[in-house]
Amino acid sequence: MHRITYDTKIYDFKSVVENWLDNELPKLHLVKQYEHFDREHDQSTMWHKLFYEKIRVDETFNNIYLKFLTDVIKPRFGENIIYQKIPTFRVHLPGNVSVGEFHKDKHYRNIEWAEQVKELNYFVPLTDAYGTNTIWAETEEDKGDYQSFDSKYGECIEWNASNLTHGNKDNKTSKTRVSFDFRIIPKSRYVD
Repeated sequence: MHRITYDTKIYDFKSVVENWLDNELPKLHLVKQYEHFDREHDQSTMWHKLFYEKIRVDETFNNIYLKFLTDVIKPRFGENIIYQKIPTFRVHLPGNVSVGEFHKDKHYRNIEWAEQVKELNYFVPLTDAYGTNTIWAETEEDKGDYQSFDSKYGECIEWNASNLTHGNKDNKTSKTRVSFDFRIIPKSRYVD
């Protein structure tokens, strides 16, 4: 795991998403609560729907995202990168989870392909992410020593979700965590 810091004035993801959702992100749970999510429904909130609708018609977020990838992420590889076009949006409401189960990403892909490309994941919180409202992941594959990704807006966590079991605990804080994540493959390791 590597912690990357960035300037939120230059890459102001939070303002765009708050504008799209018309609400302060840590307070989304005051607008609506949902039944406890399972794997099939963890992307089914009204805010997920809005985010994915807006990202397809409003270039504001995408422009910041592409600049972030170019300026902050790509230099870490020293070559061109293949990136996830639309990041995955996460909402972690109090009393709930944002991902329906603990898992390794490679279990949802062709494992041989995943081991060849060795994609990296990036977790970008738009609110404070701490304790039970953030991602928990093991430090080494199959070690089972889960640690929380405590981080703030302006920090990005680079890590290996393909091989490390990870997930969420029930959020026992009084704040909603909102974040997005995406995957990167260096072009030299790209496999169709």
